[in-house]
Amino acid sequence: MKKDTIKEIILEDRGKFYGCSRETFFKEGTTFKHRETMDGKNILYVTKLFNRHFITTGKEVISKLTEISDQGGKVLTLTELEEILPAFEIEENYPHFLYHKDAIAPGPLPDGYEIRKADPSVHKPLQEFLDSCNEEDIEDALIDLDDPDEEIRLVFSGEKPIGYAGYRRWGKEMGDVGILIHHEHRKKGLGRAAVAAATEACIKNKVLPFYRTCSENIGSETIARSLGYEFEWVTTECKCSL
Repeated sequence: MKKDTIKEIILEDRGKFYGCSRETFFKEGTTFKHRETMDGKNILYVTKLFNRHFITTGKEVISKLTEISDQGGKVLTLTELEEILPAFEIEENYPHFLYHKDAIAPGPLPDGYEIRKADPSVHKPLQEFLDSCNEEDIEDALIDLDDPDEEIRLVFSGEKPIGYAGYRRWGKEMGDVGILIHHEHRKKGLGRAAVAAATEACIKNKVLPFYRTCSENIGSETIARSLGYEFEWVTTECKCSL
């Protein structure tokens, strides 16, 4: 897929997310997105995308920042936010990667393992896998049986599910690829093979695959880059006081 086409898809998707028309999406300044669940929490997510800054936060923080930024006319960088907001701290960076190619080679699997397509409506093998994982891993992987991914691939050791890969739609044309491998089966190349399988499912369904991780998870980023994913943008989680 050509980079200009990919850029158009990202603009369409992120423009809708931030409530902007295509005509106004790239006006100079900072765009704010209100998230009700963040009201009163003094947490904000700052996304740097194509030399623009987008801030997702609660109404109290938005009120203060729009005042300072002259109703969005000024670009608020992380450095400026640090000067403006009391007790401003960066908590974590989340790089986002996109897969630009039209095909992907399936990842090799060690003996005794295989990847199978799973029906999202059949919960038994999914539940068996989730029961073997800790809550923190499940939360990080955003796996929810009540709101399953559009396509799911399970990694099996014999007849036991020990890994999960899938993608969740962002808008109509983007697929957020996620994986989780049980801790006892890591460092065997299973994560890479699972991401390749989920990426292949995106391509088959004409969905643009993207992959996000946290900057501390070097192994996860290595998987994405080794498969040909390319860095596109970063979202930074911050906290402050008002």
